[in-house]
Amino acid sequence: MIQPVISLIVTRCEQVSDELLGRYSDLMSDEERQRNERYHFAIDRRRDLIARALLRTQLAERLSTQPQSLLFTRGEHGKPALVGNDQVAANVQFNLSHAGDWVVLALASMRVGVDIEYTPRDNDVMAIADRYFFGQEINELKSFNKSDQVQRFFDYWTLKEAYMKARGEGISLGLNNFGFSVIDKQNISIKMKPCLNDNPSDWQFLLTSPNPDYRLALAINSGVKPLLQCYECVPFGSIKPLEGIDL
Repeated sequence: MIQPVISLIVTRCEQVSDELLGRYSDLMSDEERQRNERYHFAIDRRRDLIARALLRTQLAERLSTQPQSLLFTRGEHGKPALVGNDQVAANVQFNLSHAGDWVVLALASMRVGVDIEYTPRDNDVMAIADRYFFGQEINELKSFNKSDQVQRFFDYWTLKEAYMKARGEGISLGLNNFGFSVIDKQNISIKMKPCLNDNPSDWQFLLTSPNPDYRLALAINSGVKPLLQCYECVPFGSIKPLEGIDL
């Protein structure tokens, strides 16, 4: 079987100048501008603008077109997709996530989901797990001390988000209808209830901490472990290989 290739492109918001933000704004559709304006805080509007620019410029490069010419639609559960040639759209799958200073984009030729979370948050992780997690996950969390519980919680949470985003059905899947087992970064498996109509062997999962304060997970609809190519990018600025991603 052919090994799939996943491109993971990261933008650090602090590296984007105000001058570039004006160029990013010119790329946005009316709908994107309206969505951006709904964010209450300027920092969230800025991060969303950077995310849109990263998505548009990277897709445009792969499709040999102009970033502002790309059209998007949303599926039944809100997942965005390219409008246009169905074959091209099917071969260019993408997913965005952002948290804190990080914006991450995953590009692939098959369904892909990515999630990044800022982990130093004051959450009652066991209360959240008891409400939303799969039984096996809850039992494993209870076996850890409090500090390790938080770290494993974010392992599970990012993996769950990545899988739901790859499926394109979001929270409607039911967080307690599937669960993960994480032995280490090289041994991640998923269990599912029959209601999901899916096969665990059809999925690969990657988990990492690109920074001590962040957790990142990828879900790839493939039976073969993918080749991951990581880049750090400032749209209309620079792009270079990203160091420090340990998978």
